[in-house]
Amino acid sequence: MTIATHFKSERKGRGEAYVSDHAGSHHALFMRRTSYALAPLGVLAAWFLLGAAGKPLDGVRAEIGRPLPALVLIAFAAIGMLHARQGMNEIIEDYVHDEALKAKALAANKWIAFAVAAIWVVAILIIAAPR
Repeated sequence: MTIATHFKSERKGRGEAYVSDHAGSHHALFMRRTSYALAPLGVLAAWFLLGAAGKPLDGVRAEIGRPLPALVLIAFAAIGMLHARQGMNEIIEDYVHDEALKAKALAANKWIAFAVAAIWVVAILIIAAPR
Protein backbone atom coordinates (compact mmCIF):
# COMPACT_ATOMS: atom_id res chain seq x y z
CA MET A 1 0.00 0.00 0.00
CA THR A 2 1.41 3.40 -0.99
CA ILE A 3 0.33 6.83 0.15
CA ALA A 4 0.91 9.67 -2.28
CA THR A 5 2.82 12.58 -0.76
CA HIS A 6 4.06 15.91 -2.02
CA PHE A 7 7.47 15.28 -0.50
CA LYS A 8 10.27 15.32 -3.05
CA SER A 9 13.43 13.39 -2.26
CA GLU A 10 16.52 12.82 -4.33
CA ARG A 11 16.35 9.15 -3.46
CA LYS A 12 15.18 6.83 -6.22
CA GLY A 13 13.72 3.38 -5.96
CA ARG A 14 11.75 1.57 -3.31
CA GLY A 15 10.59 3.80 -0.42
CA GLU A 16 11.56 7.03 -2.16
CA ALA A 17 8.45 8.89 -0.98
CA TYR A 18 9.19 8.25 2.68
CA VAL A 19 12.85 9.20 3.01
CA SER A 20 14.14 12.67 3.74
CA ASP A 21 17.01 14.04 1.71
CA HIS A 22 18.34 15.66 4.93
CA ALA A 23 18.72 19.04 3.29
CA GLY A 24 16.67 20.87 5.93
CA SER A 25 15.33 24.36 5.65
CA HIS A 26 17.61 27.35 5.65
CA HIS A 27 16.18 28.35 9.01
CA ALA A 28 16.95 24.99 10.59
CA LEU A 29 20.48 24.95 9.21
CA PHE A 30 21.10 28.52 10.38
CA MET A 31 19.79 27.78 13.86
CA ARG A 32 21.84 24.59 14.11
CA ARG A 33 25.06 26.29 13.01
CA THR A 34 24.62 29.28 15.30
CA SER A 35 23.89 26.88 18.15
CA TYR A 36 27.16 25.09 17.44
CA ALA A 37 28.98 28.44 17.56
CA LEU A 38 27.15 29.65 20.68
CA ALA A 39 27.97 26.59 22.80
CA PRO A 40 31.74 27.17 23.12
CA LEU A 41 31.32 30.96 22.98
CA GLY A 42 28.82 30.79 25.86
CA VAL A 43 31.19 28.71 27.97
CA LEU A 44 34.09 31.07 27.27
CA ALA A 45 31.97 34.18 27.89
CA ALA A 46 30.76 32.77 31.21
CA TRP A 47 34.36 31.85 32.10
CA PHE A 48 35.59 35.39 31.43
CA LEU A 49 32.66 37.07 33.17
CA LEU A 50 32.85 34.83 36.24
CA GLY A 51 36.60 35.42 36.35
CA ALA A 52 35.95 39.16 36.47
CA ALA A 53 33.29 38.88 39.18
CA GLY A 54 34.29 40.46 42.47
CA LYS A 55 37.19 42.40 41.02
CA PRO A 56 37.37 46.18 41.20
CA LEU A 57 36.51 48.16 38.08
CA ASP A 58 40.13 48.47 37.02
CA GLY A 59 40.57 44.69 37.32
CA VAL A 60 37.47 44.08 35.19
CA ARG A 61 38.75 46.52 32.57
CA ALA A 62 42.09 44.75 32.56
CA GLU A 63 40.40 41.34 32.14
CA ILE A 64 38.00 42.39 29.38
CA GLY A 65 40.57 44.71 27.81
CA ARG A 66 42.63 41.76 26.61
CA PRO A 67 41.87 40.85 22.97
CA LEU A 68 40.54 37.30 23.45
CA PRO A 69 37.89 38.03 26.12
CA ALA A 70 36.71 41.14 24.26
CA LEU A 71 36.42 39.27 20.96
CA VAL A 72 34.66 36.31 22.58
CA LEU A 73 32.11 38.59 24.28
CA ILE A 74 31.50 40.56 21.09
CA ALA A 75 31.11 37.38 19.01
CA PHE A 76 28.77 35.91 21.63
CA ALA A 77 26.64 39.06 21.53
CA ALA A 78 26.48 39.25 17.74
CA ILE A 79 25.84 35.56 17.06
CA GLY A 80 23.48 35.28 20.03
CA MET A 81 21.33 38.14 18.79
CA LEU A 82 21.26 36.72 15.25
CA HIS A 83 20.13 33.40 16.71
CA ALA A 84 17.51 35.06 18.94
CA ARG A 85 16.22 37.22 16.09
CA GLN A 86 15.79 34.23 13.77
CA GLY A 87 13.99 32.27 16.48
CA MET A 88 11.67 35.18 17.20
CA ASN A 89 11.03 35.59 13.45
CA GLU A 90 9.78 31.99 13.34
CA ILE A 91 7.48 32.61 16.30
CA ILE A 92 6.09 35.75 14.68
CA GLU A 93 5.56 34.01 11.34
CA ASP A 94 3.81 31.07 13.02
CA TYR A 95 1.53 32.92 15.43
CA VAL A 96 0.81 36.38 13.98
CA HIS A 97 -1.82 35.96 11.29
CA ASP A 98 -2.55 39.58 10.35
CA GLU A 99 -0.15 40.41 7.51
CA ALA A 100 0.23 44.11 8.39
CA LEU A 101 0.90 43.32 12.04
CA LYS A 102 3.29 40.54 11.03
CA ALA A 103 5.32 42.94 8.87
CA LYS A 104 5.50 45.47 11.72
CA ALA A 105 6.49 42.80 14.24
CA LEU A 106 9.22 41.44 11.96
CA ALA A 107 10.61 44.95 11.40
CA ALA A 108 10.52 45.69 15.13
CA ASN A 109 12.23 42.38 15.86
CA LYS A 110 15.00 43.24 13.39
CA TRP A 111 15.67 46.68 14.87
CA ILE A 112 15.42 45.57 18.50
CA ALA A 113 17.88 42.71 17.90
CA PHE A 114 20.25 45.12 16.15
CA ALA A 115 19.94 47.66 18.97
CA VAL A 116 20.58 45.10 21.72
CA ALA A 117 23.64 43.71 19.90
CA ALA A 118 24.97 47.23 19.23
CA ILE A 119 24.50 48.30 22.85
CA TRP A 120 26.26 45.14 24.06
CA VAL A 121 29.20 45.64 21.66
CA VAL A 122 29.55 49.33 22.53
CA ALA A 123 29.42 48.50 26.26
CA ILE A 124 32.18 45.91 25.87
CA LEU A 125 34.28 48.33 23.87
CA ILE A 126 33.80 51.08 26.48
CA ILE A 127 34.75 48.75 29.31
CA ALA A 128 37.73 47.37 27.38
CA ALA A 129 38.98 50.77 26.21
CA PRO A 130 42.28 51.80 27.79
CA ARG A 131 42.10 54.73 30.19
